[in-house]
Order: sequence, then C-alpha cells, then structure tokens
Amino acid sequence: MTRRRALFVLASARAAAERPFDGISFRNFRTPSGLTGPEVSWRIHDGVLETIPDARRQCDLWTVEEYSNYDLEFDWRLAPGANSGIKYLIQATATDRLHDSQGEFLHETSLGYEFQLVDDDSPAGRDQPVHASGALYNYLPPTERAAKPAGEWNTARLVVHGDDVEHWINGRRVLSYRLHSPELVAALAAKRLNSARMMERLEHRKTPIAFQHHESSVSFRNIRIASLS
Repeated sequence: MTRRRALFVLASARAAAERPFDGISFRNFRTPSGLTGPEVSWRIHDGVLETIPDARRQCDLWTVEEYSNYDLEFDWRLAPGANSGIKYLIQATATDRLHDSQGEFLHETSLGYEFQLVDDDSPAGRDQPVHASGALYNYLPPTERAAKPAGEWNTARLVVHGDDVEHWINGRRVLSYRLHSPELVAALAAKRLNSARMMERLEHRKTPIAFQHHESSVSFRNIRIASLS
C-alpha cells in the first residue's frame, strides 16, 4: 500500500468527529486576540456561520480547541468575488490597520498555512494557480479546479497527519504534500516573504483551526473535526 493510500485509509478510519459549531452559538470559537467576541465580525443565520463583510473589526474565527493531527470536514459557500480560507498549523497572529471608503478598520489575522477558498472566476482566483481554491495559498497549486461557482455550497476536507497534508474539494483530492518536502521548501524560498520564512521554521504543534475573515461574504456549516492518532 502506498504512503498516500495509507493516509487516506487512516483518515477514513478516524474516531468519531466533534462538531464545534452547534448551529446556534459561538461557544466553541474565539477571536485570535481574545479582545472581542466573534460576534463583532461573524453572525449565525439559519444554522450557518457567516462573515459580516463590512465589520470595522474583522477577525478570523478560531476554534477554542487546539488540534495536531486531524481530519476536518466542512461545507462552504462564497459570494461572487469573495475570498477566504482555512488557516492551520498557526504560528502567530497579527492585527493590521487597513482602510476602505469608510475609513480605518482592523483585521485580526492568523499566520500559518492556508487552504485557499475563493471565487475561482474572480480576478483573485484567476491570477495565479497558487491562488485557486484548494491551493496551499501562495505556495502550492491544486491539481484541478474542483470548486462550484460562487453562490453554491461546496464540501471540503483538510487532513493533517504528521508531515502529510491533504486538501479535498467536493470529494476530489486536489493537493497532497509533505511538510519540509523539497517541493514546499523551494516554493517557500522562492517567495522571499516574512510569512514564508516563518513557515520554513514551522513547529508542528497543537494549534487552533481558523476560518478566515477576508473582507468578503463567506458561509460555513456542517463543521466536523476528528482527531487522528
């Protein structure tokens, strides 16, 4: 059995999944800084987590629990032109002061690896393969574009087990890589970004999982997380 096939079998035989989102409350979530509650930039409507796109403090949504080896599944939907992602193996946080037509707003973001979710027909999704849905954002492209058009629900899966990582969209594995592999090391080195240097020094430890707020309208539901031994 190949290593990739073994990983899939292991993930399929995972323990019973937790459901951190109960459809009615933020009790299993927090913001990166903890200075405010999630409700300043997120809302719950009909059992669905939704960003507040024009919030003046835009915070990623963190799980209260921390995870190391896990199998995450969730449904996601983007408005036309929207951009989001799932941050994992989080190494640090930052609060940026940004500006728009209404003035200054704050963005609490998570610094780590990102499973990109974007309207693939938008300029942000079309400009580079490493910015398409399913990519390891900025570094490794998906093998195919498997996301449905903006406005439709998709399913996704993120498997992190040791150094092995898989991104799945709508039942198709669109990316499989190893932490510290030559391919990833080369991609990080090519960018010459502070975030890339941080990721090169990755510590694989327990961290929250973050649902990204990216100044646009995105929805999540049916979130399930199973720990892997």
